[in-house]
Amino acid sequence: MARKAKSTKPAGATSKAPKKRLHSELENDDPNQQQTILPPEPCTPTKQTGGRSGAEVEYSAKKTRKRTPALAPAPEPAPASEPHELLSRSPHANALASRGIPKTQKIMRDNEADHQVENMLCVNIPEILQQAQPRNEAQCELAIATSEYICADLEWRISKDPNQRVLRLRKRAKGKQPDTATGATNDDSKLAALLNSMGIAAANESSAELEGKLAAEFSEFQPWVFLSASSGKQNERQSYPWIQHFHLYIAHLVRHYLGSVQYGENPATASPRLLLPYKRTDTKYKGSDDDTRADIGLVSRSVGANVAMVDGSAYYNEVFAVTEVKASSGPSRAASTADSGIDTSQLDGDTKQAFKQLFLYSRQVFAEQPDRRFMWGITICDNHIRACILTSSGALASHEMDITTAKGRCDYIQLLVNWCLCDWHQLGFDPSVRYCEDERGNGYWEIDVPQMATGDAGMESAGSRYETQTYTITGASVAADHLFGRHTRCFVATPKQSTGNQGKVLIKDSWSYLGRHQVQERSGELGEIAFLTKINQMVDEHPEFAGTVPRLEDGGIVRLDVNGHLAIDSVETVLGDLCRHLPKHSSDYAYTHVRLAMTPVGTRLRELRSVAELVVVISDALQAHKAVLDHCQILHRDISENNIMFTRSGNNIHGMLIDFDNAVDANAARNRSGPVCTGTLPFMSVNNLRKAKVARTAVDDMESVLYLLIWLGVWGITTEHRKQTHDKETQLIEWNMDVGMAIRNKRLTMSSESNLKDLLNDFYTPPVSELGSTLQAEDNGIVADYKALKHIIEAMRKMIFDNPNVPDSFEERADLEIARRIHEDAVGLLRACADQIRSMS
Repeated sequence: MARKAKSTKPAGATSKAPKKRLHSELENDDPNQQQTILPPEPCTPTKQTGGRSGAEVEYSAKKTRKRTPALAPAPEPAPASEPHELLSRSPHANALASRGIPKTQKIMRDNEADHQVENMLCVNIPEILQQAQPRNEAQCELAIATSEYICADLEWRISKDPNQRVLRLRKRAKGKQPDTATGATNDDSKLAALLNSMGIAAANESSAELEGKLAAEFSEFQPWVFLSASSGKQNERQSYPWIQHFHLYIAHLVRHYLGSVQYGENPATASPRLLLPYKRTDTKYKGSDDDTRADIGLVSRSVGANVAMVDGSAYYNEVFAVTEVKASSGPSRAASTADSGIDTSQLDGDTKQAFKQLFLYSRQVFAEQPDRRFMWGITICDNHIRACILTSSGALASHEMDITTAKGRCDYIQLLVNWCLCDWHQLGFDPSVRYCEDERGNGYWEIDVPQMATGDAGMESAGSRYETQTYTITGASVAADHLFGRHTRCFVATPKQSTGNQGKVLIKDSWSYLGRHQVQERSGELGEIAFLTKINQMVDEHPEFAGTVPRLEDGGIVRLDVNGHLAIDSVETVLGDLCRHLPKHSSDYAYTHVRLAMTPVGTRLRELRSVAELVVVISDALQAHKAVLDHCQILHRDISENNIMFTRSGNNIHGMLIDFDNAVDANAARNRSGPVCTGTLPFMSVNNLRKAKVARTAVDDMESVLYLLIWLGVWGITTEHRKQTHDKETQLIEWNMDVGMAIRNKRLTMSSESNLKDLLNDFYTPPVSELGSTLQAEDNGIVADYKALKHIIEAMRKMIFDNPNVPDSFEERADLEIARRIHEDAVGLLRACADQIRSMS
C-alpha cells in the first residue's frame, strides 16, 4: 500500500480544514424515523432507519483525515491505505448539525437506550481488554513493554516526593539507572533494548524536556489517582481536566518512545498512533442530530503529532472513542471481577446512566463514520473506569478499573497503549472502506465489494478465491444511525476502473444475521444474495418486471486480513470466545458483514412530487412483490418507507421493491413453528407485532402497505409537505414508540371504518396560504389528491379487515387461498388506479 505524503502543517497547529459539502441542506427531519425489528427476541426497537440519508446528511465522506494548511502543497495522489495514520478526520459541513429532531423522537431514543442497557449489555468481563491487544507477536511484545514502562513511571511518581524525582532526573542525565533500592523502579532498559532490536529510535527529546512535560501532566491529574471514599461525591466537571491530562501523560511517553515508527518501515510493527482528548468538554459534537452533549472525546493523531488537547469544535466524524463521566457516590454494586459476565441489574443508577449516554452517542458515531464496524467507549464514575465494546449483536463491558489502585491504573494504561499499537480493524474501523486524496488533495472514499463467486445461486464454494471490485463513492443514500442490528448503509458509487458501459451502482453495506450452527455462509437470513440471484433469473424470463427489483452486480461476505490470514468479518471475528457473554436473545446469532452492489440506483419516496406519483410507484412495487412470490416463492416481509424506491426518466416514473434482507422462502415460512417478529415497527402487521404462532403470508405484507399509505398521508408525501408536519401531534406516533402501543392502536383503528376515519382526519392539509381561500379548498388539487388517497386506504382496509372471506380470528388469515385472494385484490386495486393516472399523463 502506498504511504500518504506527510503534512507540512506545523506541529500543534489546530486550524480546521475547509468545510466541504456534498449534498444541499434539506428539511428538519420528521418523527417518522422508523425502527426495524430484528428477530429473534425481544420484539422491541433494535434499529432505526430513515433518520439520516441522502440530502439530509452532508455525506461524512467529505471529511479529510489530514488537516493541511491553506498554503501547503497538495499531497500526492495516494490512498490512506490504513486510514491507518488515522490522522484526523477533519471537520465537515453537515446539515444535521443544525437540524435537530422532534421531541417525540428524543423521548423514543431515550426509552430505547434504557431498554438497551437492561437487555443488550453484559458487564464485568476482564477479557474485553485483550480484544485490543495487537495480533502480531512483535507488536504485542512492544505494547506490553511500553505499558510496563509507563506503569512503572507512574507508580514511581505516585510513591515518591518531588525531591526524589529531581534526584532520579539527575541520574538519568548522567546515564545512570535510578537506584532501585529507593523504590525508583522504572528502568527502561527492557523497552530500550526491544526498540533497538526493531531498529526504532526514541524521539529526539532530552530527558529534562520529557521530565518537565510528564511532571506537569502528573500534577494536573494527581488528585484523580488519590481519590478515596472519604472524598465524597465529586463534581463531574471537576474530573474532566484530570482525565484529559492523564491521557496526555500517556501520549507523551508513547510519542517519545514510538514516535519514529512509521507504517511500512518495519513489517513487524503497526503504525503507532496517539490518542488525544478534545479540549472542549460536555459539548455538542458537530454532526449530531440531537442536543446530547458528550463529556470527553478521544481522537487519533499520527504518533509524531504534537501532544496537546485538540482545540476547536468536536466532531462525531473523527472521534475514536467517547468517554462518559459520572459523579458516583461509590463503587458499583457489580464491581467484583469474580462475577464475570453479569447483567446490568446489579449496577447502580449512575453507572447505568453512563452506559445509556454512551449508547446514545454511539448512534451518532455510526451515522457519521461510514467505515465503522464496531465502537469502543469508556465510562468513568469518579475513579472507576470501564471499557465497553459495542457491536451489532450487543455490548460488553470490562470490570471496573480503579484509578486509585496500581492494578486499575496498569489495566487502563495497557488498554490505551494497545489502542495506540493495534491493527486498524481492532479499533472498529473497516480497512475495505478507505479515505483517499487525489493529486490536488481533494478527498473521496473508496469501497471494496466482494465479487460474486460462480456457482449455483451465487453461493461460494469452500475453496473459492476472495476477489473484490473497488468502487468510488459519489454519494450517500442511507447512513447507519444506530448501535444494534444490521447497521445498513447505502452508497451511490461508480467502479474505480470504469468502462464506458459501466454506470452508477447502489452499494448496500450491512450486518446480516446467521444462525451459528448453519454451515452455508449464505443460508437462512443471510440469503439475500441467493434471493436476488433467483429474482434476477425470473426477470430475465419476464422482462416486464425489469427495473422493479434490484439487479445484483457484485456481492458477498466481507473478509479482513487478520495477521496475514483472511477471516470472515463477523461479530465472532471481533469478539471470539466472548460471544458467549452476548445477551441471550443474540447468543445464537452471529451478525456477519455483507456488501452488495446493485442497479439501478433508486430515489427514496420522500422525493416524490405528488400523491399520483406515489400511487404509481406503490403499484409497481406491489406487482414486483406478487411476481417474486408467484415465480420465486420469496416473501419480502419488510414493506416499509425505506424499502420502496423509484426511478425517473423524463416524465416516466417507476417503482422498485428493494431490500430482501428480511425475505424468506415462502414454503419455509409456512412450515416455521416458532413465533417470528421481523420488519419495520410502524408498518408491521398486527400478527407480526404480537408474534402470533401462525405463518406469515402476503396478507401481512399488504397490511404493511396499508400502514405505509396512512403514514405517508399523515406526515406528507413530498419534502415540502413534511416540513409542515414536523411537530404534528397525532396518534400515529404510537406506531413508532412501543410494540404494545402499536398493537393496541392498530387493532382499534382497523376495527371499524369510523375509527379509521378518525385517523384519516390527521391527513396532511395545505396551509391557507396555499389554498388561496377556504371556500376553494375542496377544489384545490392537493386536497383532492390526498382525499383520493384516503379512498384507496379505506378500500384496502375493507379487503383486509372487513373481507367476508376472512373470519374475525387473525389466525385464519394464514390460509393460503385467502391470502392469495387478498393479495390479488390489493395489487389489482393499486394497478387500476396507477393505470388511470398513467393514461391521463
